[in-house]
Amino acid sequence: MPPRLPRYLDVATVLTDEIGLLAPNSLLPTEQQLAKRFGVSRITIRGALDLLEKSGLVSRLRGRGTTVSPPKIVRHFAPLRSFEQDLAIQGIDFETRILAFDPSSSAPDFVFDRLRLSLGGTVGHLSLTRLVDDRIVCHDDRYYPPEVARALKPERVVDHDASRVLEDVIGSRIAQVHWESEIVSASGEVSEALGIAPRALVLANTYTWHSKGGKPVEAGVISYRVDRCKFGFEASFHQAIPRVGVIPEHRRGSDSGMTKVGRGQAWAR
Repeated sequence: MPPRLPRYLDVATVLTDEIGLLAPNSLLPTEQQLAKRFGVSRITIRGALDLLEKSGLVSRLRGRGTTVSPPKIVRHFAPLRSFEQDLAIQGIDFETRILAFDPSSSAPDFVFDRLRLSLGGTVGHLSLTRLVDDRIVCHDDRYYPPEVARALKPERVVDHDASRVLEDVIGSRIAQVHWESEIVSASGEVSEALGIAPRALVLANTYTWHSKGGKPVEAGVISYRVDRCKFGFEASFHQAIPRVGVIPEHRRGSDSGMTKVGRGQAWAR
């Protein structure tokens, strides 16, 4: 006989089904009311609500109680578009808040590597958050070569696409972006910016933007709250799957047909 699941999981399962029938921002019963209904302790109810909060189904604020969260936004990574373009196409309103801008800042070593700069120098650093329905969904750490940072007007990013603002500065289109996505524990700075518990998991996109000539013009990390965002890919799949042990003709004697996921992607417009 399989072991019985913890009681808080049973409560969370029932509440998940019921939450699916409620409108966003609907107020759930109090912990005391739920404890009485399910015949369990308030500690068990807190365990169930903690699970629902981490999954993004509910929000819990002191003095407001527990409310049903709005649906997660969908961030599309293919076709590749900027945050601004992606949400505009979906008809989703958002707000950009600048937390800090320093035109001459220190930075992690990987930033200098991605920007092809010598270690020990300085770069421009822009820190900002994005909000949907007054809820923070992601945090950006953006880094720029010194000559770009000196010409950048960060306040323009509040009302304009950050990629277009950068293109105006460099006088060129962004031609390519290299990026990797990874689930990581948020640093203290990122946790504070996102309003989450220290070391909570986030989806981090580490990226570099390149101009038409292949020069890196921006690098950084965009960290998404996984309880408020989900991620989509839309692409055609036409390539036939070869039989095991058979090398397609166009690949024989050459690796020119190979691609790497998340590397050297063309910038979509």
